[in-house]
Amino acid sequence: MADTIFHIKLNKEGQAPLYQQLADGLAKLISEGSLPPDSKLPPIRKMAEKYGVNNVTVVAAYKHLESKQMVYSRKGSGTFVSPLPVEAIPEPVAKGNLHSFEASISFEKAINFANTSLPHELFPVDAFKKAFNEVLEKEKGGAFRYTDSMGYQPLRQQLCCYLEDYGIKTGVDSVQIISGAQQGIDVISKAMIQFGDVVFVESPTFYGAAGAFLSRGAKLIEIPMESDGMKMAVLEDYLKLYRPRFIYMMAYFQTPTGISYSMEKKRRLLELAERYDTYIIEEDDFYDFYYAKEKPVPLKALDYKNRVIYIKSFSKILMPGLRMGLMVLPKKVHQGVMEAKYTTDISTSGFIQKAMEQYLRENGWDRHAKAMRRFGGEKYHRTLSFAKKYLSGRATYFLPKGGVSLWINLPEGVGAESFCSRMLEKNVILTPGSQFEISGKDSSHVRLSFCGLDDDKIEVGLKRMGETMEKMMAGEDL
Repeated sequence: MADTIFHIKLNKEGQAPLYQQLADGLAKLISEGSLPPDSKLPPIRKMAEKYGVNNVTVVAAYKHLESKQMVYSRKGSGTFVSPLPVEAIPEPVAKGNLHSFEASISFEKAINFANTSLPHELFPVDAFKKAFNEVLEKEKGGAFRYTDSMGYQPLRQQLCCYLEDYGIKTGVDSVQIISGAQQGIDVISKAMIQFGDVVFVESPTFYGAAGAFLSRGAKLIEIPMESDGMKMAVLEDYLKLYRPRFIYMMAYFQTPTGISYSMEKKRRLLELAERYDTYIIEEDDFYDFYYAKEKPVPLKALDYKNRVIYIKSFSKILMPGLRMGLMVLPKKVHQGVMEAKYTTDISTSGFIQKAMEQYLRENGWDRHAKAMRRFGGEKYHRTLSFAKKYLSGRATYFLPKGGVSLWINLPEGVGAESFCSRMLEKNVILTPGSQFEISGKDSSHVRLSFCGLDDDKIEVGLKRMGETMEKMMAGEDL
């Protein structure tokens, strides 16, 4: 390979700068395949000696190729040929048209499969009413004082016990209370992202997180998903080419696909984060809604190198209006995130934090969580039985074994946007897959959320879906 490289001709009397000539020569060899993927280019000093140029010329040539994603550099190891041909390298997305579909449409009498909220009858209202009253009785006006910016310490201690039940061992000094998962993502974006930074996200991904990253000037690279998590070969190729600020993911019941990561991929993800010196944001909205016997093992539970920023929301499992969640922060990002949280809102409501601590101390976690899982599991299995009855032979769908929704792959030739429009005419609201695509392009998928509907509405909605698919496949005018 060295012989090939050292046959590049440089014209020192020519008009083109020497670094450009060297870069063009290397680019030609790469494009022809003479320099194979991941092969190492000669050290800067050796190249400079061979061509009779100074080190700066070689550095400029390598930097030029790196800007075109034809090579990548690894700190302390050197410069390597890109693992992908130039035409296969994705351009980072710097803007997107993501938005919340469930917030944009609501018909009171419609069968609303876009709503991910659980019925309010399941909320532990009486227990929280008692907790509110006890806090007010004990602290009077003091209940409304600001708490520590990191959060009310007794609550953080309670939450450490909750986390340990999922295998996450941490101390109160690493736990940051937040006003819901979305605030956590926004605070991390504020603390860690500089304009132009690259962030990796799953494809498809949650619009709330992607929107927060984009709003801070980040550029997003999408990593395609398989049935057990991201495609690791693609992830590693892109890690070589870009230096992402972090990787955003959901290890279980991912939004919107419902995919859960295999243990093998979780370990590999951590290994890659360490090797390429990046962090992982793990968002947990639905881990409590597991319907198999085996409890989820969060990525954070395996994080022996302290590479994972874990964000947990309590909006689904308790009550959305509480606006309560937590982050577990690695030491290196802790101070910056704390400062960003303070400048955002000083601290999450002290009264709500104290009431939640009182609730957990008196009621624990297990009984309510088991009741919510039982409810969600029953809805999940009934929805699957209706889907089998009305969608078989028409559409396919992933079996997530948890969460509150199904990711449905429409029949060939049936676009999600047009299908959702037809379903709206039949008083059925679905979320088109385009809402989870950064580009906003049409999709062949729709998300169907089932936990907020009575069984008879789920059945009627799926029956109408099956009938509409049949007519669209046949080309009938509806």
